[in-house]
Amino acid sequence: MDPGTGALLDISYAETVQEEYTMDYRNTYTIEGGIVNLPYAFIQSFYTDKPPQYQTIPSSRLGTVTYWPGQTVTGIYEMQNSSKIVLTHRNVQDLSSTAEAYDYVVCAIPYSTLREVDIKPRFSNRKMQAILEYNYTNSQKTFFLCKERFWEQDTDYGRMVGGFSRTDLPIQYIFYPGDHLLCPDLSSCPPHEPGVLTASYNYHMNATRVGNMKENLRFEYIKESVEEVHGLPGGFLDSIVADHKTVVWDNEPYNRGAFAESLPGQKQLFAYEILKPEFNQRIFFAGEHLSTKHAWMQGALYTGMNAANQLACSFHNYSFFI
Repeated sequence: MDPGTGALLDISYAETVQEEYTMDYRNTYTIEGGIVNLPYAFIQSFYTDKPPQYQTIPSSRLGTVTYWPGQTVTGIYEMQNSSKIVLTHRNVQDLSSTAEAYDYVVCAIPYSTLREVDIKPRFSNRKMQAILEYNYTNSQKTFFLCKERFWEQDTDYGRMVGGFSRTDLPIQYIFYPGDHLLCPDLSSCPPHEPGVLTASYNYHMNATRVGNMKENLRFEYIKESVEEVHGLPGGFLDSIVADHKTVVWDNEPYNRGAFAESLPGQKQLFAYEILKPEFNQRIFFAGEHLSTKHAWMQGALYTGMNAANQLACSFHNYSFFI
């Protein structure tokens, strides 16, 4: 079987089927200018007096936003004899702690780190069980900044514009940038231009084993593996790779896991319960781990929209009754 399926063979079969059924890999999109523009647009909307997304809503009714970067949530509490939710958070620089009361909260913390947050009173038993047990899969990505796109050159080892290669080597996948796919001819997008190659993208145990090699050894191993996949002589890439960067999601302090992947039985046990609000419809939940699109940003975006709609409905119903 292909390396991706093999690496995730112990997860629920439903995780594989639901991506194939909706053709997730055949309906992908790119953001012009790079994916970095997604968080930039999000932050910029905070500081815009008249966000274009709300053309029919007067600025006076939009309210204000206070953006606090660099804060780690340490506690979620329901105030006694009050409808307020108290969040405690710690500044990651000076470790100072702050407590703030809120009317509503949308919690998008991954379960891989939410288990360390103090929650009182506890959420429902089933949700607390999911927070403690829900499975996360590790993933590793290594990028090569190449002085030229050897994979696009008109040679036996080239002619790769976009797409990917898969291998039973531990690097698992090589992904090629697709920014030259729409070029009208080679003269406007020549292969001697610099490019960024995803030299290794792997999951689960391959990610853990390759990702935890010493940095210099990992770089050499991945470089040699790419040469082997392309049929290149040893050392061919030494003069081509100008820089590299590796991310191992298990080792990222605010993720500690690349994405949620339910083990057999976990979807049936947790899928409905983890979406339910808590603390008398005052705290709502969002994040890729709650969606049917695990490992995709689409899942996170969809659940964020759903949480906002749930909150709005709850607010209007509550206002109506009081």
